[in-house]
Amino acid sequence: MSSLDRKLEKEVAENKEANARYFHDPEYHGHSKLRMRVREIGMALLGVVMGSLATVSIMIPNGLTFGGITGIARIIQNYTNWNYSLVYYALALTVTAIVWIFLGWKEVRKILLMSLTYPIVMFVLEVNNVVIVKSDDLFLVSVFCGVVMGISSGLTFRAGFSSGGTDSLAKVIKFRWLPHLGINDITFAINSIIVIASAFVFGVNIALYAVIIIYMSMRVSEAVMYGLSNKIVELDIIPGDAEALTDFIMNELGRGVSSIEITGEYTGDKRKQLKILCSPRESFLIKRHLAKEDPKSFVSVISVKSVWGVGRGFSDIHKIDG
Repeated sequence: MSSLDRKLEKEVAENKEANARYFHDPEYHGHSKLRMRVREIGMALLGVVMGSLATVSIMIPNGLTFGGITGIARIIQNYTNWNYSLVYYALALTVTAIVWIFLGWKEVRKILLMSLTYPIVMFVLEVNNVVIVKSDDLFLVSVFCGVVMGISSGLTFRAGFSSGGTDSLAKVIKFRWLPHLGINDITFAINSIIVIASAFVFGVNIALYAVIIIYMSMRVSEAVMYGLSNKIVELDIIPGDAEALTDFIMNELGRGVSSIEITGEYTGDKRKQLKILCSPRESFLIKRHLAKEDPKSFVSVISVKSVWGVGRGFSDIHKIDG
């Protein structure tokens, strides 16, 4: 056996072990509950620091604004000259109280950490006058601010927490008054109203820069939540020996396989098509196996944004739904 074959065999065994661990323990993946919880809280706190820096050290020094309670706090601060972090703190506690009243403690737990820590970190930055960038080129500043905010949001959601902003208010509105509308649609409507109000307070140009920040933060947040996580690909395979390939994927890699019977219209032959959701590395292992054992197989590879379910690299459907 060549060194490459031995390396491939070792990788196959490691993949099988990891997949088994994720299947039998989908929530903690073999780690202790405490370790996973510490990891989630650490990720959320990193998101808090990033978001606070974006707001206090980038957005405010450049006279910019945003949607959500961040934008509301900016409008209030503009008329009162109060400390921004204290205004934000009051709004965050108000949102927390509304969520508690209408949705209960279960939903409050998701936003409590952010509602308490965000204002504290922002207050420290504000008191110490921490400024990362201040420039006359507001377009570039807006893009940079959106990127940092997007990283913050992505880390927060990946950790299983919520920012406790307009998304929480949107959830209250949906479940209490507008169940036929989506949370994203309601959130968009609320943020649109805030941005329009900002146009009257800060001017149309600043409101347009706010749109840029919101757009960039959304795109980067999605990249952090999905694109930077374990990527998943879908393989649709028409093999020469479906049983042998199924055995390799299930018993050697530890992945699940689905199959359907298809008919080749040109030849009229009936064949079995296999469908596998796996990591890019596992798709390479399958390709290597086919190249060696079944080179006449036909394989199509589809990039998948996210998979909700139980499996290595998949997202917990309960956390996504929550």
